[in-house]
Order: sequence, then C-alpha cells, then structure tokens
Amino acid sequence: MLIRPASMNDAAAIAQVAAGLGYKEKTIEHSAVQRLERLLSSNDDRAWVAELDGVVIGWLHAQHAFRMASADFIEILGLSVSAEARFKGAGRTLVEQARQWASEEHVTLRVRTNDIRDEAKKFYLALDFLLVKRQSVFELSLQI
Repeated sequence: MLIRPASMNDAAAIAQVAAGLGYKEKTIEHSAVQRLERLLSSNDDRAWVAELDGVVIGWLHAQHAFRMASADFIEILGLSVSAEARFKGAGRTLVEQARQWASEEHVTLRVRTNDIRDEAKKFYLALDFLLVKRQSVFELSLQI
C-alpha cells in the first residue's frame, strides 16, 4: 500500500471512495475537481490518498485550524476508505500522516464524527483519540 499526497488526477477516485460514506457520487464528482484544486493550493490543507496496486482505495483531508480564542490544531475533516479495502490498515495509515503533520506543527490532532457513526467512533478510540466534547451543529442555508 502506498500513501501519497493527493493530486488533481485523483479527483474522480476520491469522489468514488467518498460515495461509500453515503454521499452521492455524481454530486461529489461534479465538484470534486474544483474542491480538490482549492485544497491543494491551500497552505492550511493537506490531502493524502492510499493506493493499492495503482488504485485509490482511501483518502484523508486535514486542515490546520486557527481560532481566535484557543490554540490552533490540525483537524481531520474527511477520511474514507472503500468498502473492499476496509480493515486492512489504509485508514490507520492515512491517520498516521495527519498525526505526523500535527507533530511537526506541535499541535493537537482533532477529528469529529457524526454521532451515529459507531464504527468511526470505535476506530478513532482504537487509535488513542479521546472523546473530549459533544456538540450540536446548527446550519443556516443561504442558497437561493
């Protein structure tokens, strides 16, 4: 298995793997190129892919977050591994890339997951993450 920085050529594969999280593949793929281009040009974002035999089987997106009233941190904003490749170490190895980046920056590594994703919670707890807060998410749609 190869872990490497994502490139623009990975947009469609990232969208396909993300579909495994329940996102509609066509919706993601439609904007994946623009989103990936924006992330790859950001100094505060990193994206890695896991490849097996030349096929992208997983990806992770992390961001160095800066806050007005608290210490900065690196947050895993997205992690997905294809159903066929789960439980083979890709997710763990991708998280290790984010952990290494956080270590280099001397900051905490953080991740949030939907409370209904029991497998994700077990996964992060097994990687020594601690549950430190529960919160609610509010949204105001401003799309016309």
